[in-house]
Amino acid sequence: MINLAKYLLWEFQEGSEQKSIKYYRSHGAYGYIIWLTVILEYLKKRSITIDELVLASKKYASRRTVVDFIKDATDAGYLIKKISSDDRRKIFIEPSAITISDYSKWSSNFISNIV
Repeated sequence: MINLAKYLLWEFQEGSEQKSIKYYRSHGAYGYIIWLTVILEYLKKRSITIDELVLASKKYASRRTVVDFIKDATDAGYLIKKISSDDRRKIFIEPSAITISDYSKWSSNFISNIV
């Protein structure tokens, strides 16, 4: 448990080497929640919509803030928007290859430091 606490403190103070993780964390709780929610749904092989991400982060940010964050993350290359073929009003969000790679590196470091 001590190793975990030390690792988390170090990582927050020194900053992650992964640029996408720095980006998500720089936006406070809602950025962190969106990052982990998108990753979780990707790992479960489930699509997630913008509206679902708005609901997941509603305690921490307004709809406008979340929509703007998703647009900026998409422009930065950290998220991918895909329009539903069934309903063109529905937009799905997926992690980009950069976000997936950064999460893999981050999670490996995280796991190795909790043992």
